[in-house]
Amino acid sequence: MVSVKNSIKMTAKKGLLFLLPKIDSTFALESAVLRIDAEPIMLVGDIHGDLQALNFIMGMREEINCKNILFLGDYVDRGLQSTEVLLKLFQLKIEDPEHVFLLRGNHESVEMNFYDGFYKEIGCDKEFLLRVSQTYDKMPVAAVLSGHTFCVHGGIDGTGSIDIINKEECFPYLWNDPSESLGFTPSNRGPAVKEFGANIVDGFLMTNNLKRIVRGHEFYEEGYKWWFDGKLLSIFSCPRYVGQKNDGTFVLFEKGQLKLFVFGIKRSKEKITLKARYEIT
Repeated sequence: MVSVKNSIKMTAKKGLLFLLPKIDSTFALESAVLRIDAEPIMLVGDIHGDLQALNFIMGMREEINCKNILFLGDYVDRGLQSTEVLLKLFQLKIEDPEHVFLLRGNHESVEMNFYDGFYKEIGCDKEFLLRVSQTYDKMPVAAVLSGHTFCVHGGIDGTGSIDIINKEECFPYLWNDPSESLGFTPSNRGPAVKEFGANIVDGFLMTNNLKRIVRGHEFYEEGYKWWFDGKLLSIFSCPRYVGQKNDGTFVLFEKGQLKLFVFGIKRSKEKITLKARYEIT
């Protein structure tokens, strides 16, 4: 007898498979680096299969009346509802492609999905995962907001032009992290990953005439972290990540300013609630 939980999962999986051709066509029309001038726009960090967090964020989108929303990647793995999260995000994108934007994260890859939960969640269906990975390959890598704020999942690969970024060779933009050390330094994530310092960020911003970088990719107890005197903001949007006690954060970008919304789970009710708002120029 199929449990209610497994039935819901199977329905979500079938729904996702049905949407893949349409979402492929949608992503194929988008360049590797999106240029988004519409404001205000919400920026959302890692979700990691947390449907409760995603639903809270979408509820806040309605509350603050913000049509435009940009997700920075890592929709699956490590949470229990990766299939449902991916299905909902793809539905949102298909229904409203001019206002909903989805960047690729390092967990939008077969290699990560095999070991970090999504593969097991879909019943170890290799054929299905390989089909989803074809969609991953079509996703945008980065976005520039209003000509001056660079958004990406991971980081940067040097001080060169963003015009060289492409969907086929996007690894550094999905994986690299900021560091207090200058230049490029090794990462404990693996030999192919690099950490970049303040001077790399300065050179990148100067080359591309940009003001700042907003990215995801890293867990923080507060839900966010500022780097390099406000030139880089890292956000994480999955509270109680893998059993941690962290908060989540999303951002409202408007008129050159970033307003941070910090949210978490009340221990008494296990309900996500908004904790604080910060106005940052």
